[in-house]
Amino acid sequence: MSKLLKFLIFMVAGLAVFALILAFVLLAVVDPNRYKPALEAAASQQSGLQLRINGDIDWTFRPVFGLSITDVSLRNGVTPQELASFSTIALKLDIASLLSGNIAIQEFVAENLHINWFVDAQGEANWLVNADDSAAPPPAASGSTELPIDINIADIRVSNASVAIRDQRNNIDTRLQNINLSSQNTNLENRPFPFELSMRLINEVTGQDLTLNLASTARVDFNAGNVDLNDLNLTLSPLVLSGDISISDFRNNLRWQTNLTSNTFNLSHLLANFVPMDEGTMPAPNEQQFTIQSLEANGDAAGATLGGLTMALNGTTANLRGDYLFATDARQALLAYNLSTGAIDLDALMPAAVSEMVPEATLAADANPDVAQTPASTPPSAAASNDTPLPIEFLRSMDIRGEHAIESLTVSGLQFSPVEFGLQLQNGVLNIDTQPIGFYDGELDVMVTLDAASTPAQLAVETGLTGISASALTVDMPRLDFFTGNFNASTTHMMQGDSVNALRDSIDGASTLQVRDSSVDITLLKRVFSSISVLSPRGDMAAQWPDVVRFANAEAYLIFNDGIDENQEVNVRLDNFDISGTGGLDLAAGEFDYRLDFTVLGEPAPQTIRVNEDFQNVAWPVRCDAAFDDPALQYCSPDLQRVRDVFAAIARDEIQQRATEAVSEQVERLRNRIQGLFQN
Repeated sequence: MSKLLKFLIFMVAGLAVFALILAFVLLAVVDPNRYKPALEAAASQQSGLQLRINGDIDWTFRPVFGLSITDVSLRNGVTPQELASFSTIALKLDIASLLSGNIAIQEFVAENLHINWFVDAQGEANWLVNADDSAAPPPAASGSTELPIDINIADIRVSNASVAIRDQRNNIDTRLQNINLSSQNTNLENRPFPFELSMRLINEVTGQDLTLNLASTARVDFNAGNVDLNDLNLTLSPLVLSGDISISDFRNNLRWQTNLTSNTFNLSHLLANFVPMDEGTMPAPNEQQFTIQSLEANGDAAGATLGGLTMALNGTTANLRGDYLFATDARQALLAYNLSTGAIDLDALMPAAVSEMVPEATLAADANPDVAQTPASTPPSAAASNDTPLPIEFLRSMDIRGEHAIESLTVSGLQFSPVEFGLQLQNGVLNIDTQPIGFYDGELDVMVTLDAASTPAQLAVETGLTGISASALTVDMPRLDFFTGNFNASTTHMMQGDSVNALRDSIDGASTLQVRDSSVDITLLKRVFSSISVLSPRGDMAAQWPDVVRFANAEAYLIFNDGIDENQEVNVRLDNFDISGTGGLDLAAGEFDYRLDFTVLGEPAPQTIRVNEDFQNVAWPVRCDAAFDDPALQYCSPDLQRVRDVFAAIARDEIQQRATEAVSEQVERLRNRIQGLFQN
């Protein structure tokens, strides 16, 4: 037994020594650089690309036993840029094949791989250019490719790779970094194999920095140009997409289709990957719950079709279908779509700081100049001072036709239901026209025309409010609780410019308001006239006025002349009370400044607000100069210096009138005496 054991030990030891001697002889005698032409030729034969090994090939034991190759590049023989380059490649070899004089690559391990994907101004991608015969690599030296070689790589591992993507036609400049790829049983012969991929995506144009993770089971038929990704799982925190993607004939006539769904995630947290957001205003992770219930799409070299996209947000479902055709020499790009959805609350989608910046003052200014001084609950955004260019080139580059049907829409606390409108963009002219929109017991109509084909762009906006209940509106807009009644309003504005500020600074047009059988809280007016009465020798002229007055007729208009900063013309008429003047808004500073005349009219105007006849038809100078966030009762105050002048003028007129009356009385007496003398 002991002899058998000794024999086995000696045999194993002998085999080990023989293996070591064989490995030593193999590594010492066989120069791995002899495989360089064979590897280059095999890669060119299987891919049609030019592989160049510029460095040395050495034996390696880490990370796998096989060959270590340095400084490798890949070209297509046509474009000047390298398609790809490697700093180090390790190829795991089959030892048995080496002993038989063959080379069989079982595993591919690459570090610091770099890929260049360039698209020129004509839309030609460097990876899709076919090399012609003149650009083909020269044949290898005789005998240099005689080694049998098998590049059926079972496993692939790529670490710390990068990809540069530059598209001159579409102004894309993106880097993919920290790419890590692993796959098993890898092949290009239409057999399924699993793989995992992770990377960072850096957009050099916008500064976006995203982390992506992808896992799937792939099936690649390189000769037929087909790729199938099944059981796909794409993660872009907090979004996880699952489904299948299929690409066919990508080498000749590309077609693709996909079917995807997603997890339930927070929409704002996803958008934060693409646009800057204040973390303090971000909603909690369990809010804004968004889900892609189904997404079916397909496309080819001519365009793409969205067969159906069903989304759910906080329990509201939306459906979107559409078609997109790429631009050709005969026409521009064309997008046609149809969107239908249930109730949408935009306030719940926006960060708190944005949703609180309700344009109440703007809405009020459009509807009623007297309400124009009613501020939003927070100061205007500092962004009002920043200029935002209009997407002129985009509007000129494609045609769009869209139909929208929204069950109800909440914006800035206001309710619109239902909302239906069409959008058409053709030859650089954008038209948006609504069907009558339900709005607080009345209707709202909007028509917008933006002509981006002209230089500068021309914008026309028309709105109409009909039969709106002020009492119903006050429920969602408490700052308008100073009046009641049903009102009609309309706006017509024209602007021109290629940026938001340019449009704002060129606005011309008018806003009008008519209220019938309304009651108005005139506390602000009473305070103004109480201040005026301080200089009056006859006491407080507004002391007997009630706080709330019912007017049979209330009308207002606001005219814009070349912008909103100044030169606005204001007029408000409440039966026999008239307010008129000029002024403007400073949105950047959050302030307004109007110089107005408050006048109580006499007969024949209905005497709803009564004052002494001496104070009727007198234009009392008032300055409304304040910040939007100031208390409303502090918005306006009389210009006391000018008020003194008014009282002085009234006094002079009264003295002159009394003197005239006295002289007339004396003249009348004298005339009567003369008549008496002649009669006697």
